[in-house]
Amino acid sequence: MSDEADDLYDKYIDYDGRDLDTRNVGDGKVVRPITAENFEMEKRTLGEVLTDQKFNVPEYQRLYSWKNVHHEQYWSDIEQFVTADLVADRREVSDVFFSSMYFAVNDDKQVYEVIDGQQRLTTTHLLLRVLMEHLEDVDPASIEDDTLAEFRDYGIGRITDILYVEEMFGKREPRLTLNKHDAEFFKALMMGPSAQVDYLQNEADFSIHGNNSDAVQVSDCLKRFGTTDDDLADLDTDSLSSGAFFKLYRSHRRLLKAYEFYDEKISGVVADAETPDETVRALVNILNYVYNSYHVGEYLIREAESDFRMQIFEILNDRGVDLTKIDRIRAAVVNAFFDTDVKDEYVDKWEDIVVAFATDGDAIDDYLSIYLSIVDDGIDRIGDASAELTNAFDTRNIDSDVVPRLRNLDEAKAFLDYAHDLVDYYQDITTTELAADDLELASHREQCREILVRLNNQQMDQWRPFVLALHYHSNPESERDAAQFHRVLETIEKLNLRRLLISERPSIFREVFIEAVEEFNLAPTADATPDSVYEASREYLITEMRSSTPTLFGDRFVDTVVQTQSWSTGTARLLFGKIAQDHFDDSSRAVERDLNMGNIHLEHVLPQTPVSDPEDPTWLREFFKLDSEPDIEIASEIERYIELVQRSDLDEEEERLKDNISEFITQGFIDDIGNFLLLRDTDNIGASNRPLAEKMTQYYSEIDGFASIYPNRYFTAEYGNVDRDSLDKLREQHDGGDVSNVDADVVAYFNSFWTYETLQDRRIELLLDILSTLGFDSFEDEFGIESDQDEVRHEIREKTDQEFEKRLSVRSL
Repeated sequence: MSDEADDLYDKYIDYDGRDLDTRNVGDGKVVRPITAENFEMEKRTLGEVLTDQKFNVPEYQRLYSWKNVHHEQYWSDIEQFVTADLVADRREVSDVFFSSMYFAVNDDKQVYEVIDGQQRLTTTHLLLRVLMEHLEDVDPASIEDDTLAEFRDYGIGRITDILYVEEMFGKREPRLTLNKHDAEFFKALMMGPSAQVDYLQNEADFSIHGNNSDAVQVSDCLKRFGTTDDDLADLDTDSLSSGAFFKLYRSHRRLLKAYEFYDEKISGVVADAETPDETVRALVNILNYVYNSYHVGEYLIREAESDFRMQIFEILNDRGVDLTKIDRIRAAVVNAFFDTDVKDEYVDKWEDIVVAFATDGDAIDDYLSIYLSIVDDGIDRIGDASAELTNAFDTRNIDSDVVPRLRNLDEAKAFLDYAHDLVDYYQDITTTELAADDLELASHREQCREILVRLNNQQMDQWRPFVLALHYHSNPESERDAAQFHRVLETIEKLNLRRLLISERPSIFREVFIEAVEEFNLAPTADATPDSVYEASREYLITEMRSSTPTLFGDRFVDTVVQTQSWSTGTARLLFGKIAQDHFDDSSRAVERDLNMGNIHLEHVLPQTPVSDPEDPTWLREFFKLDSEPDIEIASEIERYIELVQRSDLDEEEERLKDNISEFITQGFIDDIGNFLLLRDTDNIGASNRPLAEKMTQYYSEIDGFASIYPNRYFTAEYGNVDRDSLDKLREQHDGGDVSNVDADVVAYFNSFWTYETLQDRRIELLLDILSTLGFDSFEDEFGIESDQDEVRHEIREKTDQEFEKRLSVRSL
């Protein structure tokens, strides 16, 4: 080392104050005694810890996270006390070590900052609130023992002193304040009806649809709070609609469930009491047991710097308390801004992110992983980003290529600024309840919304980093940007639908979209050039995928699709939805252009249950043309299957044969693309297993709705092969599901309309639709449809005939 060095290589640090000949320095001059001087530990009862003290849960702490299993464990000690035989000297009940609690406190403040123990502390406050409410419910006049009447009042007073503090002008506030996200809800829970109504009127977030899993109705929440009609009668609730829905965040839901858990348990104790005296005695005994027999190892950290508090927090939670990844990130963010002038601003920005996802840790993880994959060149896959989140939200990294983003204040601010800015853009492209007005994309809102809804139903998220970054850089008022953005979305959807049709895993896209962000410099810090980036990025995605997965393109793609058996109904539904939207003619039909993919479903023409009525196997006899002179090899096997279905005395081998033939019919014909229709919720499919003559009247219950969906055109007289006169007669003579009054020839016509031959015909037209829909205009007639559609149809027919020749042969069984 250098002669000028002044470190552990140069001097001996003397902890003993000895007279040494070597160069030395006293430990007191180089080591700050933070732990030695500011760390105190004392064993106290829980009552002593709680009395005359205010507690604050800092922002770096997790939200309330206890689940039912934790409450069961907490209650188990109390339950042992409740059910014990209290005969003197038997001592069936023991006291309880309630674990350790760590608090930071400055001598000039009377508030303990909770470093560890907030879950137990919060739960205890909820339990005491429930005990107080049940004591208050006991009518003093009904208590016969005067001493017990005094104990009731004393118990209520003791709990009140623990839970609340008198502020200015006699206003009462909870002694425990949770972190910013949970504080107001917890306060409402602890303060009673007036505070609960105030919370709903001034704090609750009503920007949520009632079908959302995080939504709760005002009336239901008030009921769960325990707020009665009498309580509400004394309050101003004119601005509060009982039927309205608001967002009940996950941590709030857990607080409410905790309150309900202990209310149920204490109600059970009260129910077992036979008199008011017994009720009071039981409740006060429980209070005193928790207050006096629960022991805590109380650790106080006085006048400590924020880094030291954070060190203790991290050590304690590495010790075994189950912190989530998002809990750790929250702590890191708060610590990064702890002693700065912008602490409140950036903690609020973090809370905005948390609130945007209703405190759902998984959803926050998903978003931050997408965000990190955009801003960090070291990330190649979204899964890698998720694994590296805690390293990114740190001041230093060990064994990681990810850049730590909280190393200095400016870097931390920029990192959180962009994470905050991109949340709205992310929710625009990922929410399943997206409305067109949510997208600021000029006149292309509706078209973009349709594609995004379908993409979000396809169970893959690899496209999100690129689309999020591109959306952020697009000018929302520019018609050009909106049109180009829509074209990019179309390209992505077509690539993914091609993937689905050849049954490739989403992993084939795992790097290309993140690489596109880097290739076109689309990180939020960059000055993107949207005029050139849209078209170039479309070509980039197509070229990269063509190079890595050639089966998605050209003849190889066509061959795979034509030969596909047992199509995924989910894929078919998405594909039909896209075809329908692409062909909607909203100028000539009195129907909505928007199909609303959440409210449409796929219908099997040949039903999923080939023989629903063994006495009337109409479908199979008509579909395989068994009553004529069938020229297919499997005709006898289908006859055999019908016979097996009609019998109830099958042996094991016959059951196996029946199942094999059923599976063959399902894969080869029922789940073929040609056998699907797309129906709205308004179309009644109650006769879905009945013969086609009955189903057609159901399909046409709202003729515009059914006929306007392009993939259904084969079953229309205008664009398909259905006879117009027969259809009109069927609809005119049909009466509420009963076709007995319909002309027999009309019924016979429709029942014989759907055969393996018509399935082939329709299949060929649908395959042409698919190729047309999934074509890229940057390819010069990739599938040959533009130059010679009839020739392409002929080629598809030849390949389809070969495919069906195999399916209709005995060899296929």
